[in-house]
Amino acid sequence: MTISPPVRPAGDTAVRTRRPVLLLVAAGIVFLGLCLWNWSPGSLQYDLRVYVVSAQAFLHGQDIYTAHLAYPKDMALGFTYPPFAALVFAPVALLGTSGGRVLMSLVNASALLVIGVVTLRALRPQWTRYRVAAIGMAVGAAGVALEPVRSTFDLGQVNLILAALLLVDLLGHLPYRFRGVLVGVVTGIKLTPGIFIVYLLVTRRYREAGTAAAATIGTMLAGAIAMPDASRQFWGHYIFDPSRPGATHFISNQAWRGVFARVNGGIDGIAPYWLLAVAITLALGFFVVRRAYEQGLVLESVLLTSLVGVLVSPISWTGHWVWALPIIAVLVHGALQARSWVLGGLALAWLVSTAVGLPWRTPYLGDKEYTHHGLQLIAGNSYALCAAATIGLALYGMRRRAA
Repeated sequence: MTISPPVRPAGDTAVRTRRPVLLLVAAGIVFLGLCLWNWSPGSLQYDLRVYVVSAQAFLHGQDIYTAHLAYPKDMALGFTYPPFAALVFAPVALLGTSGGRVLMSLVNASALLVIGVVTLRALRPQWTRYRVAAIGMAVGAAGVALEPVRSTFDLGQVNLILAALLLVDLLGHLPYRFRGVLVGVVTGIKLTPGIFIVYLLVTRRYREAGTAAAATIGTMLAGAIAMPDASRQFWGHYIFDPSRPGATHFISNQAWRGVFARVNGGIDGIAPYWLLAVAITLALGFFVVRRAYEQGLVLESVLLTSLVGVLVSPISWTGHWVWALPIIAVLVHGALQARSWVLGGLALAWLVSTAVGLPWRTPYLGDKEYTHHGLQLIAGNSYALCAAATIGLALYGMRRRAA
């Protein structure tokens, strides 16, 4: 007797064939919608202009760190990244500010979708890739509701791009031999992601940490070869000047140093308290990061590291807090899974703070940050407070599990 293999119904085959096509169409619609939603003729694009002017200076053999002085009315601050970053921005400089704006909008929109998809893949590994892609893109697109994301689009910043590259690398979406490379390259572009090399060491991913360190050194060498004078200036002087990126007390700086400067009425005398806060944040933060990683909570360990990074950095503008999107997603997921009002409340605090942009709802400019009192102190430092609460809650949760 001959047994014929089962024949799949034609309708089922058609559905399976249409699914990727429909997903691609949906991705295109979401992508275009993101770009158009964040396209504002009046947007500042301040950071993009700094990138373009500095990269153009490199292409013309000029000093990338003083190029902004030719535009005294438009650029109060100059390039603050390592020389390697100017190499990366060179293609954007060839397009000019207008063309670069289009490119940055497209790449930022892509990065936002990537963040949504890889976050959902980590939270729902059992889902099909089509379901993860579809809902993940929706999660990413929802990020435009958050002020850090809007700020990144409006200023033409690279925060979303760097966060997406870090998540892709750290969550294991690269071939094994290349893991750590993106962490190193991103660190070479903007030094603060170097906190993730520490993360790799703390979680005993030593091979990846070595790869990341080697990649970072490679970016430093590339910058030194292409711009030896600029490299000497940056590594010998600019890197030690915390005021170069801007005023520490400015409301946009939601790092611990900014919080202490506003509460104290200036930076004089805050060093001991700031350093103590940094030490405590690093110690407790990486303790809970390692515990989370050991319990298989890889995404959570990465996001906790991101919070440690933005808190201990001397400057963390609100645009740097694009990590709020995956953090809110994780908290909402955890609240629904555990039916936890505490996690739900923390997710709501993050959502309100970042969607409304609470720090910007307080008096600022003209040193008005020094006049904050009562609820203004909470609202004006809400990003930092949400980050501290998240690390604290994670620490409490880990200790309860251990008990």
